[in-house]
Amino acid sequence: MAGIWLGSSLLMLGAAWLVGAGGPFMIAVLVCLFSGLSGLVASFWLFNRRLLAPVRRLADHVRFVHEFRDTPQQMPFDLSRRSDAVGLLTRNLQKLIEESRSDHAALLEQTLNDPLTGLGNRRMLESQLDVLVPLSRRLSCTVSAMMIDVDHFKAFNDHYGHPAGDVCLVDIAGVLKDTFRRETDVVVRLGGEEFLVLLINTGKDEAWALADAMRAMIQALGIPHEYSSVASVVTVSVGVATSPHGLLIDIDDMIAHADEALYDCKARGRNQVASRLMGADTTLEGSQPSIESTA
Repeated sequence: MAGIWLGSSLLMLGAAWLVGAGGPFMIAVLVCLFSGLSGLVASFWLFNRRLLAPVRRLADHVRFVHEFRDTPQQMPFDLSRRSDAVGLLTRNLQKLIEESRSDHAALLEQTLNDPLTGLGNRRMLESQLDVLVPLSRRLSCTVSAMMIDVDHFKAFNDHYGHPAGDVCLVDIAGVLKDTFRRETDVVVRLGGEEFLVLLINTGKDEAWALADAMRAMIQALGIPHEYSSVASVVTVSVGVATSPHGLLIDIDDMIAHADEALYDCKARGRNQVASRLMGADTTLEGSQPSIESTA
């Protein structure tokens, strides 16, 4: 733009000199040149306004969308309404952004969910802990963890086959989904036949009752298991650990206590619930008469 302005100024000075010198032909030439230059300036201004400026806006917006990709964004409305190439480009970019966001959400769901059962996986557990642990500490509420293991599942797979084993796990996952339905309930498949449930604001008695009800519902599915030493159908064992109200919790420690309770449960014959209260004497409760011991 500075070059165009300088050229225009020189032409005007030249025209003034020629007028003074009395050169009509050169005056006409300069008038034509000046008119052409003015048209060029006007064309450049129009080109910048109609194309370059909108494209720069689109580029800035795409850069913003890339930097804040987790925040829903819409392309500039005034550009998307245009009927020219800029409007077409804007609408196509918006479509690409929406498709990319949809693909990203689907990929994220795949990375957080177990593909067989639809429950969360270990990665989802880690992401949920980042939210639930600070929340439980801020609310100073009780937290319970459940470790769930399918009794004699290896024997089930060996005799009925892995496809039947997959169907069995899906059915069990369905019971877990029906039992633990609060937004804050975390239900994950750790791998194989092991599942984990985390419940905030859930005390020892409530957690035990939920675990035992869930255990009974899984047994009531009536999935045949003639190779189990526990029952003629598929059953589960459940270890529960609960942090008392106000106790500063460590999730890893709680899961370890739930896992220990699960092994206690298996030692007592399986198909039952064993419960531990953290920070106090360990209490074991189950479908069989309760047994108490100290940690």
